[in-house]
Amino acid sequence: MEGSTAAAAGTTSRFGLAPPRRFILPAILLLLSERPGYGYGLVPRLDELRFGHVDRPAVYRALAQLERDELVWVSSQSPTAGQSRRVYQVTPLGEKVLRVWMGVIKQEHDYLGQVLRRYQSTGTTDAVLAEVEGGWAAALGVGWSPVSSTSANRRMTSLRDPAARDAGGDGAGSSFEPGGMSAVPRDWSDRIDTDGTESPKRFRLVPERSVVLIEVRSTVGPLSFGAIGLTGSVEATVIDGVLRTEVAPTGRLEIAIAELRSGNNLYDAELLRRIDARRFPTAKVELRECAASGPGTRYGLKGELTFHGVTRPAEGTVDVHAVSDERLVVTGEQVFDIRDFSIPSPTVLMFRIYPDVRVRLHAEAELEETR
Repeated sequence: MEGSTAAAAGTTSRFGLAPPRRFILPAILLLLSERPGYGYGLVPRLDELRFGHVDRPAVYRALAQLERDELVWVSSQSPTAGQSRRVYQVTPLGEKVLRVWMGVIKQEHDYLGQVLRRYQSTGTTDAVLAEVEGGWAAALGVGWSPVSSTSANRRMTSLRDPAARDAGGDGAGSSFEPGGMSAVPRDWSDRIDTDGTESPKRFRLVPERSVVLIEVRSTVGPLSFGAIGLTGSVEATVIDGVLRTEVAPTGRLEIAIAELRSGNNLYDAELLRRIDARRFPTAKVELRECAASGPGTRYGLKGELTFHGVTRPAEGTVDVHAVSDERLVVTGEQVFDIRDFSIPSPTVLMFRIYPDVRVRLHAEAELEETR
């Protein structure tokens, strides 16, 4: 980690970023196992590990301790002019201790992964944003189903409703059957006038709180590309914090393809080249139909997805939470086959990326002020 402090936005609260306690000892052993070195030469090499600031006195104190414990030994090297320099090397005992330390670090890594997963499972907007900003997929070991919902029939298909699957059906059409509204309370019928006074209102997406994650499988493990900054709007009717579908909500979402990032510049550049981001700079979703998918906050959607210059019909199920009559939060995921959009399965640096990709969406929209 870099930086000595981090401040919470809008507050004076600060915390220091410091290296883990006593981590400098295994860090020095690791560097000396790579190659022997001088004390002062270890300082910039420690900086490369990016776990916090370490000054020269701290390095020499750690070297003295390692020498007393017989984990390193010192030899003198006489330069062409001036005072002789002390060269540090790892002893056989030091190599064994370093191996033990690596087990401890792996355990700490697992514990920290649990912290990340617990934070991720809160499902808050900030947790989703942090996942995109930090590129967590590889670190968390993203799970994956080997079956794509699009590759079976080579066309866009819906994510089946779990309730329908449990009942033994395939879920086809369950989101849009005429009887799908029967489980929705009817208390609001007097709020929807036949003359159209309860017409849909426009909700504008909040870009800094709207994010898309594209997770892919590869022969070297999972990769995740994320972007913050979805734009667009939704036309919908919300009464007492509930999305109403008597008049079907409609909408449009867009994402700038060039904003997708994985945290690896090489992967990012290659994939953006493969999908021809310069020629096709945006991906778009047009919402055409929306109906309640049983009780609760799940809704079935139908519309069109445009990606890589190719438009395909798409359908799926999302959760829509009306925080109030003035704010909507939409979350959902869908699996697509990139070959449906005329994109061959990319092969980057001798490893293969599989064609089925999972797209996760978290979008927040606020009621647009009327003028």
